[in-house]
Amino acid sequence: MQFATGAGICYASLGTLCALMGVPIMAHGANNVYENGRNLWTGKSDAQGPVRHAYHGAAGLMNRGQLEGNLAYGAIDIGMSMYGVTRLVLKPDARRLFRYIRTDYIQSYKQAKIGTLTIDSIATGITLRSMRSAFEKTNE
Repeated sequence: MQFATGAGICYASLGTLCALMGVPIMAHGANNVYENGRNLWTGKSDAQGPVRHAYHGAAGLMNRGQLEGNLAYGAIDIGMSMYGVTRLVLKPDARRLFRYIRTDYIQSYKQAKIGTLTIDSIATGITLRSMRSAFEKTNE
């Protein structure tokens, strides 16, 4: 869902918000697909994609470790998912005379299919659980 949200932002803004919001959301979505696909393929749970490695590098520049990079990645990933679910999208029956008005928009979760929302909710729960377990391991 993140990849589609990012592509939608690029398309709807005619590229003006693409670098600021669209590409980062698409990168997170593609990275999640890569990590989850690799984990399923290998039967392990330790895959780390290039976006997560970038977070590790940024954490290292701030004299922090992989834990902080993973926590930042998870927090931003959840934030992007929440944005994707709550952002305003055009209603299917919206008509415009000169420009669209506020009542022409609806939050995206109201148009999403229940299966898509369920998968997104499960993924967010898994991310939260992995963040909590990683944090608890370092505080033992």
